[in-house]
Amino acid sequence: MVFALNSLEAQPDGSIIALVGDRVPVADLANHRKTHRTASGVNTFPVDESQRSGLSTDSYKQKIPSIRAWLIETGRARKTVTYSDLMTRFALSFYPLLNALGRLGHDCKNAGEPIITALVVDKDTHRCSPGIFDEFHIDDDELERERCYAHWSKNGDTPASPVLPALALPVASPSRPANDLEQRAARFAQVQTRPDQIAFRDAVFRACLGQCVVSGCAVPEALEAAHLRGRDWRQGHNNANDGVLLRRDLHNLYDRGLMQISETRQVQMSEEVQAYYGEFHGVAVRLRNPL
Repeated sequence: MVFALNSLEAQPDGSIIALVGDRVPVADLANHRKTHRTASGVNTFPVDESQRSGLSTDSYKQKIPSIRAWLIETGRARKTVTYSDLMTRFALSFYPLLNALGRLGHDCKNAGEPIITALVVDKDTHRCSPGIFDEFHIDDDELERERCYAHWSKNGDTPASPVLPALALPVASPSRPANDLEQRAARFAQVQTRPDQIAFRDAVFRACLGQCVVSGCAVPEALEAAHLRGRDWRQGHNNANDGVLLRRDLHNLYDRGLMQISETRQVQMSEEVQAYYGEFHGVAVRLRNPL
């Protein structure tokens, strides 16, 4: 989608404001152009820096620290804000807002924090825009919000803690009851998720016998159903064969390309994380489904 620009208006203080029209699908741009004509403006278009308004596409950079501070307080209160809330509060138009959220999200990613922009939702759907998946490969924005709530209620605005070494693989207990998988599946199902992802999570959990395919972790609250590389939930890839069960930190590494699973089902850890996760490098993944 793109926005049609209806006109540019000069304000009494010399600033220029763009009036945006309806959204137009990219595929319809050619037809849209045929039905719309441009008209010449009056006077010289201002280019001097002193004539830039607060809605300048550059001004968002100065507002990022304030936006981050506000979102952190929102996370501490376990609340959300809407895109329009941000646009109004910080005098940002649509595209500068997207740039600001993108910068904020990448700052969080680089610091090892939850993506704080998951706290910004649409006022009607109460969900994040698809951009959070496209940019950060987060297919469960509700779960990411829970991570934000937990992180900032505990840490405030402090840097992310170093990643701790991975836990040793658990030793299977022969005394587990026969219905252990059902009990753990019920606990796993209690983790908040999108309604359309419940079936996928359950199918992956059962296909992987309720254990992380890399670490062997069997604690439901620590596990997540991860889409395999090349699978996309928006294209209907929500069957057991489309995912694997991973411990939460390993899922995060997998989504960010720091851990890979080869065609021979070998775990490959990036050099950036081998100091902490080296014990998993070369591990044979326990999978019943094809990669």
